[in-house]
Amino acid sequence: MSDDRSIIYVRVAPERIADVNWIMEGYEHLALVTTVDPADGVVKLLGTPDTYNDVMEIIENMPFQTEVLEAEPA
Repeated sequence: MSDDRSIIYVRVAPERIADVNWIMEGYEHLALVTTVDPADGVVKLLGTPDTYNDVMEIIENMPFQTEVLEAEPA
């Protein structure tokens, strides 16, 4: 996870990337989803410091395994 509370990096199974996008689209205006590494299943969620806690709660309750990364993957 970045020190910036507006950016969250998450790893999911590559076949779940579209699911992350669809779930976040359902919560309009909380965070934009960008694929960082499709082969490794890494996505970046770009929100704001005000939406950070809501986005983290959504990530932690997704119906599949997620891993919040401490920093942007190299």
